[in-house]
Amino acid sequence: MEVRKLAAPDRPREFYRYEVQGVGPFPLDMLRYDSAWPANQESASRMVTGRREPEGRRIITLASHHHPTEDRWSSFGWTVLN
Repeated sequence: MEVRKLAAPDRPREFYRYEVQGVGPFPLDMLRYDSAWPANQESASRMVTGRREPEGRRIITLASHHHPTEDRWSSFGWTVLN
């Protein structure tokens, strides 16, 4: 395996931290689509176990170097909060 450090012009310049809210199965493909990852252990756990807020919804914090695609999240029944 070759490991290469990104040159300064190739490094991401933006960083987004946002929350998504929804019910039902978490759309895991959205992580790939938005190049996102869980921002903390609690969010990772909520994605996998389905642990919910008292109202039945789940709020998951994500991070990415790309702006979230709100319309695509909405197509899965999830909302980008901020």
